[in-house]
Amino acid sequence: MDRVSLCNRIGNQHKTSNIEGGEYSYVQVAGSREKLNELVGYKPKHFKLDIRFQCGDVVVLVETKQRYKSSDQKQLKEYLLEEEKVNLTKKVICILADTSDDQIKVWKGGIGDEYLLPNENVIQSMEYYVSLFETKRQNNREIVLRNTYFLNETLHRKDIDEKLRSQFVGTALLYIRKEVNDRGITEINRKARETLRSYWGGDMR
Repeated sequence: MDRVSLCNRIGNQHKTSNIEGGEYSYVQVAGSREKLNELVGYKPKHFKLDIRFQCGDVVVLVETKQRYKSSDQKQLKEYLLEEEKVNLTKKVICILADTSDDQIKVWKGGIGDEYLLPNENVIQSMEYYVSLFETKRQNNREIVLRNTYFLNETLHRKDIDEKLRSQFVGTALLYIRKEVNDRGITEINRKARETLRSYWGGDMR
């Protein structure tokens, strides 16, 4: 899919380019390269996103490549950081699109395995991407199955006997529910995940 078709599919009315060529420059938004460096905390290598769309408080960041590779994911992650620092955006869909074979990778709310939407394999409309954030609690069977698989693989690598896994998981879930309740968390979003990761990654005494 070429850039024109991609923009038509998501919606040209939502496209928010700010420099010649249809790209979106975070330096332009920040005011200068120095100000952008200050906001993100370092000197980013990439600051011209291919295509940006916005509808309300939902933003879609698209980076197009011919035969994208794993390193391109890092580039898109840098744009996400700049988006969060410059525009203070809270709801973001990130898309890496291969213009040579129409393959895409889509992430919701971050870049990484835990944010990947594995069954998103075609470009959708902006309204569709907005709808991904409308339900606070989603009983998404695919996400549940994927997370169950990752958990089972982790427990297997830790040599936890298969017969004990359900008991182990049940105990872990009770513990997690207690920690969530103790912190007054009502929705598992990025902020909640960061809070819990910070707690579990530090001194828990």
